[in-house]
Amino acid sequence: MGDQPSIRLRALTDLARALAQVHGFSEVLTVAAEESRKALDARVVSLSEYVRATGQLRVLINHGDLLPFEERFPDEEWYAPSDFPRIVTEEEYPRPWTLRSDDTDADPRRTASLQLRRRHSALIAPIFFAGQVWGELHAARAADQEPYTDADLDFAATLGALVSAGLAQADRQEYLERLAYTDELTGLANRRAIEVGLDEAMELHRLTALPVGLIICDVNGLKQVNDTSGHDTGDAVLEQLAGHLSAVAGAVDGALAARIGGDEFSVLVVGQGSATVTRLAEELAARAAKVDGIDGAAVGHAATDGPAGPVHDRDLLFRLADAAQYEAKREGRQQPLEAGPRHRKLVAAAAPGGPRDRRRIRRRR
Repeated sequence: MGDQPSIRLRALTDLARALAQVHGFSEVLTVAAEESRKALDARVVSLSEYVRATGQLRVLINHGDLLPFEERFPDEEWYAPSDFPRIVTEEEYPRPWTLRSDDTDADPRRTASLQLRRRHSALIAPIFFAGQVWGELHAARAADQEPYTDADLDFAATLGALVSAGLAQADRQEYLERLAYTDELTGLANRRAIEVGLDEAMELHRLTALPVGLIICDVNGLKQVNDTSGHDTGDAVLEQLAGHLSAVAGAVDGALAARIGGDEFSVLVVGQGSATVTRLAEELAARAAKVDGIDGAAVGHAATDGPAGPVHDRDLLFRLADAAQYEAKREGRQQPLEAGPRHRKLVAAAAPGGPRDRRRIRRRR
């Protein structure tokens, strides 16, 4: 495997983008295995879960050049932790390690497993979830490939962290779906779902610099609609606008539309640069302007690679987009407003009141 930083950074970015576009657990497993195999130049990659209830390591997927007795999604491939003691070490966050089939000082059970499968070297990276070892990523090479070395460990640790984030997102996504983290009126995601999505996206951004953008939209004139025509008519307006948000989010991969309040909506955009976020915000504003009964919508947006400067925190990204949206609403703008340096100053000045106290920002205008 090449050790050029640009090649490895590209591999991490590819994995992050791919993980951002899938949600189901089996989909995340498949993408994680496929992209990890390419990133690590492995003959086979396996992902396993440490099942604490049974004290065993369960293989969830094998991907690559499999032998006849190996299954891609095995029903019953389990290993006792005594066979693989390093994955269940008392160390809180065990580091990745390498293994060679001819290493006489290595764990004989591990080397025997490699020999049985006609593989020469392996790289094992623990996967973490909720502060504990969740399982492992196991990459193996054959004798005709260069063996893994200690120079690959840091890269494997970062790769394992990305896989951890993706699997955590899948677990969380299934949990959210069970609890119906969906806005009942519009069918969009709700505020809790967008907050979880922001957490996951910002974690990917911190690991790989994958860009993240957020658009916030506030309906102009909904109160008047409710007061003059009734809440049923107001709800119909919200449903119509929600359809436009869905269309905007569906225009790119890695976008999620949500209703975050009574007349407030947002679009989370993962893996797209600020120029794309701007284009989506403009499309949303244009669509909102055509909705009957309201005076369009005030739209603000921010991105980790936008003019406001580097953003590495979920709350900061939200507050920047919200500050821009509020300014657009106050000034009656029909065009979206992108957060810039002055919005960052306003957000910083309001920070002592608490990271989620939006009113402090607004009082300073």
